[in-house]
Amino acid sequence: MSYAPGMTVTEAALDRGSDTALWRQVADLLAVDIEAGEFPIGERLPSESALTARLGISRVTLRQALRALTDRGLIRSVAGKGWYVGSAADSLGSRPLYEPPGVLQSFSEMARSRGLSPDSVLLHCVVRPATWEESAELAVAPGAPLVSLRRLRRLDGLPVAIDHSLVPAALLPDVDPTEFVTGSLHEGLRRRGFVPGRAEYEVQAISADPDQARLLEVEPGYPLLAAVELMDDVEGRRIEKGQIIYRGDRYRFRAVLLP
Repeated sequence: MSYAPGMTVTEAALDRGSDTALWRQVADLLAVDIEAGEFPIGERLPSESALTARLGISRVTLRQALRALTDRGLIRSVAGKGWYVGSAADSLGSRPLYEPPGVLQSFSEMARSRGLSPDSVLLHCVVRPATWEESAELAVAPGAPLVSLRRLRRLDGLPVAIDHSLVPAALLPDVDPTEFVTGSLHEGLRRRGFVPGRAEYEVQAISADPDQARLLEVEPGYPLLAAVELMDDVEGRRIEKGQIIYRGDRYRFRAVLLP
């Protein structure tokens, strides 16, 4: 690999006979350009097609390099727009996402309160029977139909959490899965007369399994925060069991403890 001062990645020669993997060479070249200020923070990188053409590499090789740069915190992916210089922290701000202590907020409400744009990738939305454990938690009969809604939650196009909600199907008789891609489940429940009132909330640290790592764009074993929530409406009816798994670098849990 040859890289001279002032030379940009598009001018650099890759050493295809080197023991260093081609994707790693590409990542190193791009990193030098980024750290030298050739691509300022917030600037969009050249398109994948432009980079593959000018470097003479495959898109698979390029994407391995781009993932490596993401892991280094040098670039981030913005869905539908491309790759931008800067880490997720540059986009989300220096303070991680969190709910105000003691305040019940949906993910969408929490995001909008910080001036961020929430959206979701629908992973599944099915109606299935409740297990014995779920029937006790949701105060329904064993085998009663539940809406199982699983989404990848994003902020400004960046993956932040995997959200899995179970809701008695009787509360969402007209459920339309597309409603919850840009909309909030809690807002949908409110429109149907079930206003969230209180929640039991439990948080624990976990390590990313391969599926979680793929969705959240981290390596397997990466630290995550898993929150399990049992929610009642203002009339005391159990309306949701939820589990939301956050990237550990993009969420903090805050609480107020009283004597």
